[in-house]
Amino acid sequence: MGFLAWPLETNRIRRDVTNNTFGTVRRNADGTKRDHQGWDLVATPLTACYAIADGVIRKREDHDAKGHGKLVVLEFLFQGRTLFALYSHLSIASVARGTKVTQGEVIAYTGTSGNANGMTGEDQHLHFEIRNELEAGRGLSGRVDPQTLYGRAPREYAIVESHGQKRLLKSSGAGLKINAQDMRRW
Repeated sequence: MGFLAWPLETNRIRRDVTNNTFGTVRRNADGTKRDHQGWDLVATPLTACYAIADGVIRKREDHDAKGHGKLVVLEFLFQGRTLFALYSHLSIASVARGTKVTQGEVIAYTGTSGNANGMTGEDQHLHFEIRNELEAGRGLSGRVDPQTLYGRAPREYAIVESHGQKRLLKSSGAGLKINAQDMRRW
């Protein structure tokens, strides 16, 4: 597979701030730095989440009261590596563990589960990670910065991708794929 689809139709880092991106980008109350393991992408509850690649659902869990809350993990191959995409703070997972999915297929819907419970407005989000291990621990180990795979983080602009059109083009074998760009420059 030559490219990864985006997990949402409209992808933008929550509040356009660095601490909602990947890395040692957050601060504790005492000023010490701490890690954020993925991207927080703005998403109101019941926003469709899409498979970023063809693969298999390896996890579907519901830890509603803590951490990631409801989540799904997609195993996929990209650039010769087995990787895992975690989607969390969901309201509904529309796939079962072991399900084979195709790129662009709806696999879940966003929500405010786990430690996103009670968030409103622009704080509602999908927490999205790329892992090189199914069971990644604390910190950044076992994870890959999504920016290294996508080429950029959608901060201070949105990346819009029509998954329905991609499925139509993919199934027919005809058509033209155009990468999304920042349309404000036009």
